[in-house]
Amino acid sequence: MASGSRATVPEDSDRTVSPGRRGEKAVSALTGDSVEAGTLKSAASAVRSVVASPRPVKGKAGREAAQRRLQLLPGSQAEGRGQGPEEEEEEPLLSVPEEDDGKAQPLPPVCVSAMRGMWREEKVALYCDEVLQGCKAEDADDAMSKYLSEKLKLKGTWLGVWKTNPELFFVKYEEASISFVGILVEVTCKLRQSPSSCFKVTVSVAEPFSSNIANIPRDLVDEILEELEHSVPLLEVYPVEGQDSDLHDIALALEVVRFFYDFLWRDWDDEESCENYTALIEERINLWCDIQDGTIPGPIAQRFKKTLEKYKNKRIELIEYQSNIKEDPSAAEAVECWKKYYEIVMLCGLLKMWEDLRLR
Repeated sequence: MASGSRATVPEDSDRTVSPGRRGEKAVSALTGDSVEAGTLKSAASAVRSVVASPRPVKGKAGREAAQRRLQLLPGSQAEGRGQGPEEEEEEPLLSVPEEDDGKAQPLPPVCVSAMRGMWREEKVALYCDEVLQGCKAEDADDAMSKYLSEKLKLKGTWLGVWKTNPELFFVKYEEASISFVGILVEVTCKLRQSPSSCFKVTVSVAEPFSSNIANIPRDLVDEILEELEHSVPLLEVYPVEGQDSDLHDIALALEVVRFFYDFLWRDWDDEESCENYTALIEERINLWCDIQDGTIPGPIAQRFKKTLEKYKNKRIELIEYQSNIKEDPSAAEAVECWKKYYEIVMLCGLLKMWEDLRLR
């Protein structure tokens, strides 16, 4: 089991499907509290109609899908719209006709991860001894990829729920009403050599057509998958219950990798020298467990989580800002980049202090 000096950062972000990596935008991450509870919620995933505008897609079916609008939510969410001149210019959110009977079925329950019941010592043994096996930070990607690839060999084809960002499907929607879009898919595992956080799998819509959004148009889903060439991030897919026991092993492996990139990996890990990387991972697991079991008081834990989330968001902001600079940056753009960079550095320092048991 790993041991050594205590070091830097745990994680609890608020997103929904697959973990981002090194500044990449995550479409489906879960919070530290909900990464395990989220699986349980999915087990009884309710299907509902929501208000949203499907985004335009290519082809005749895409144009037809773009003409449809999702059903209005009950209650006050439909009220108070159209306030002000700017909103009057927006395209209204219309509802699918009552006679439309092509509604999606509710999603089946997904496998409950065994990580939920693991003690901290078991988590430490799993990550430090079984998966990472004393590797350095720069080799962590390879170690996670090897672990996940071995597990995926157990079953080549299976059913799963693909959970992705609503922005992939909708240009306009009530953010509070759609935290993610879930689609029942058949998964075919043909992995390419890449970091485990970037694994892609081939998917197709499974029958019966099922989603957490009752009135999502089937042709919209088909068009989106065609645009994606039916290839989606593996970490956005959650195996469903009712399949053979191998799927529980695959579900556990996926949770192990998600948890690593969501809560244990830091963007600076392979940029800084660390003599004992597994000891650093052990400390982050301990910090996460201290937050979960209340050893660290709730208000303090919330401040840490907000600092961590702010760090992630600021890093994404910097990457996006830099990517929008097409040519040599102007003086103003260079200054703005430095401002964003130093804000990230300050947040990074705060997180490292939070992690250090001596400074906590």
